[in-house]
Amino acid sequence: MRFTHPAIGAGAATAAVLVALTSCSSGAPAPTTSELRLGIIGSADDTATPYTPTQSTSQFALREHVYDGLTYAEADGTVVMALAESMEPNADLTEWTIAVRPGVVAHDGSAFDADDVVSSIREILDPETSASGARLLDFIDPARITKVDELTVTLGLNRPTALVPDVFSNERVVMRADGADGEPVGTGPFTLDEFTPGQQASLTRFDDFWGDAPAYEHLTIRFFQDQQAVTNALRGGQIDIADHVPFSEVESLEGEDDLELLISDTNAAPTLSFRRDLPPFDDDRVYEAMRLILDREQFVTNAFNGFATVGTDALGPVPGCPAPDFAAPEPDPERAKALLAEAGQSGLSFELVTDGADAGMAESAQLFAQQAAEAGVTVEVRQMDVASFLAKWGEWPAYIGAIGGPYSTAARNYYLPGQSNNATHFDDPEYTALADEYASIVQPEERCDVAAKMQRIAAEHGGNLMPALSQNVTAYRAGITGLEDNVYGRTGYRLRHVALG
Repeated sequence: MRFTHPAIGAGAATAAVLVALTSCSSGAPAPTTSELRLGIIGSADDTATPYTPTQSTSQFALREHVYDGLTYAEADGTVVMALAESMEPNADLTEWTIAVRPGVVAHDGSAFDADDVVSSIREILDPETSASGARLLDFIDPARITKVDELTVTLGLNRPTALVPDVFSNERVVMRADGADGEPVGTGPFTLDEFTPGQQASLTRFDDFWGDAPAYEHLTIRFFQDQQAVTNALRGGQIDIADHVPFSEVESLEGEDDLELLISDTNAAPTLSFRRDLPPFDDDRVYEAMRLILDREQFVTNAFNGFATVGTDALGPVPGCPAPDFAAPEPDPERAKALLAEAGQSGLSFELVTDGADAGMAESAQLFAQQAAEAGVTVEVRQMDVASFLAKWGEWPAYIGAIGGPYSTAARNYYLPGQSNNATHFDDPEYTALADEYASIVQPEERCDVAAKMQRIAAEHGGNLMPALSQNVTAYRAGITGLEDNVYGRTGYRLRHVALG
């Protein structure tokens, strides 16, 4: 049985997918000697090696160009084969056979083969590595990762899973060359020349890249402390692309002749998140009060300057399924007060922490503090640098984070116990059972009823409030082509198809 995977909102057969990937940028111009400069919020804890606990956007931007996954999520969400030529499950979804793409060369000149796949997966799963992708692969039995021949690997699973291709498209589970000994040796379109965390990465086009060669020779990624500094660097000519432009800057940037904007709809959303395992937020009455505090329309207009839609606290979309049939509660500060009094939390006061790495985060924190005051709640906002914020990821009782990505993996990663992004420590047996049921269903259209139940539980109890689903604004120098609307908010750093005019 050959696995087929639909695009978000549409169907696509595996055969067509494989052809599309083989010539993924066939219309791109021939490579030229040139440099592209990206500006993005950085973290001092980023590393060049792929398997670390770090989960910053800047870390993902670096991995995007140095490493490849077995599969790849295209801009519209379609999962296509990459370093894997095919992935095929057995009848009961307890074993998958991976055919490795032949002819792939790693940055050190070695042939990428089954040994590299086996060693990469084992390293991700090794507890001593503390890789952020380990929990995504928790369905794999480490003792049953087997090299069959030079280009074939079998994965024995500890539970039936239909979502193996989806999971391997995640940037946390990219592949690297066996025996790299910690060096950044991947198979991606660029090799890494120099890297200083929190400052700059310099990359050069890899001429033996297995896919279509990028249309520029050098990529420089400059890391900044805040979004305003990124925007100022674009205006000043120090960078060519600014990721996640602040919404308050859009109007002024539109008036600059040498700059262009790409505004993308995404499923990404800043979150107001609360630890469901710690008082007072472990009390459902307190959590419901937080939901009732929110005037979501104000978030759309004030925190996101209109570049958003009202959120329901439901993660989505679910491919091939209708939107949730429930709405978020209307703002009701008086009812929130009553619930807090009932829970013994009148006059509640707490700190709300964020790194403000994405547009709208810092604004959301301040707006929530204002709205909470109407319900008698005092919220002290603390903004810090990315490294300091992520260093205590999973410890903050209340924080502004971000959520998004393919539903098949995000629904587990943000809401199952022990997963790397479940910083709310949500643990609901019914949800966990539904998530396992969802993963065992082969046909996507048959997952809708299960997904709807999961969405409602997560929205009402999961710890991540999504008052608004934001758009993503990428600003770039005129003449640049090839940037793509990305459903997961990655427009600003998915640069494989970009060309310079």
